Amino acid sequence: MPEPVTLGDIVRAGQRLGPYLEPTPLEAAPKLGESVWLKLENANKTHSFKIRGALNAVLSLDDAARARGIIAASSGNHAGAVAYAAHLTEASAQILMPTNTPEKKIDNVRRYGAEAILFGDNYDQAEAEALRRAAGGATWVSPYNDANVIAGAGTIGLEIIEQLADVERVAVPVSGGGLIAGVATALKGVKPDIKVIGVNAESAPAMHNLFHGSDKPQVWETLAEALSGEIEPGSITVPITRRLVDDVALVGEGQIAAAMRYMIEAQGWVAEGGGAVGVAALLHDVLPRDGLVTAVLVSGGNVDGDVLRRVLCSD
Repeated sequence: MPEPVTLGDIVRAGQRLGPYLEPTPLEAAPKLGESVWLKLENANKTHSFKIRGALNAVLSLDDAARARGIIAASSGNHAGAVAYAAHLTEASAQILMPTNTPEKKIDNVRRYGAEAILFGDNYDQAEAEALRRAAGGATWVSPYNDANVIAGAGTIGLEIIEQLADVERVAVPVSGGGLIAGVATALKGVKPDIKVIGVNAESAPAMHNLFHGSDKPQVWETLAEALSGEIEPGSITVPITRRLVDDVALVGEGQIAAAMRYMIEAQGWVAEGGGAVGVAALLHDVLPRDGLVTAVLVSGGNVDGDVLRRVLCSD
């Protein structure tokens, strides 16, 4: 059976995205270790890695698919990315998001002219409603279970290798697995011996549960709401992750809050909770500071001011 996403798909995604997106910065993080670097997707357009996959997916659609309108579900970052991609291609878009979605992420949808629909108490409910609506004929763009979304995310892996040729380990935030599936495909396609470590929030343990056979519950009240939600049955991200990822670790709420503070105080960047889980893993020795040349992917920076103030005052 052919692989759902190949290194060639990721190279072609990079060529497709090149006119629209610049490579994101890779910045040293000496307080985490002399050989630790941060891949700053919070500096990308829409302040999240999600723009890569959403834009690659929408650009890959034919005219008829775009003309039917786009529908998506998101805890926030995919929403802004799809809205931006629809705006670029002059397509209409409806984005369903849970009612507790941060205002900043809702604003990212509306600023690009897409329709933000708040539905349900959590991501799983919003996704179920979006899929029901998509059955009426709109074009569904999954936040993770889509080969073009995964290939777009994989362009991060190619950039890391170009920017840090001696990289030995990469830590990646994990939710539904689209990001880590793409990044791992790119990294292992070029450097088969590299270690790829996923990081879940304890509040959003879906991939950890599948990877380790555990049954930890979803906790919807979390700083890492971007990672919340179960994984769609049959998602192509699961076999890719099982085949290519070396481990999936967990970090807790206090560790995530400390990582968000670290990002501001030590690095001068705002990172949302879900985007900072890799930093939390190194900061609290969930991943060992063992001298391996390590890139930590900071996946997003969309966080409401009241949440950020609460985190900064909680130390």
